[in-house]
Amino acid sequence: MLSFIFRLARKYHDGSIDNRRNTMRKMIVATISGAILLGSIAPSLAQSYRAPHHGPARHGPVHVEKHVTKKVIVRKDRWARGHALPRQYRHSYVRDYHRYHLRAPGRGQRWVRVDNQFILINSITGMIAALAAAR
Repeated sequence: MLSFIFRLARKYHDGSIDNRRNTMRKMIVATISGAILLGSIAPSLAQSYRAPHHGPARHGPVHVEKHVTKKVIVRKDRWARGHALPRQYRHSYVRDYHRYHLRAPGRGQRWVRVDNQFILINSITGMIAALAAAR
């Protein structure tokens, strides 16, 4: 098709067909202009596919509320006289035992506060000598 147009254009250019020369030029210019114009407009004419949605139209960010329930497990050890207190609990010594209405610890003993309880332990072995609940 394009070669046919160029052959006609060459005949017009040679002067064999003078009366239709301007008409052919106009047709070629119009065809090329139309192709360029259509090529630049075609992407904007294409329609995007949107799936049908259910519910109201949403504009902007979508907010989703999430509720998380957390199961809290509280481990409370039961302390008893004669048992050894683990090392991780031996560091919180109570120096002002009078403030908590505790008796004075004996020689080699200390009061330790663990899980809101006061435990009297042997400071060397960690053996529990007495228990007192916090007030």
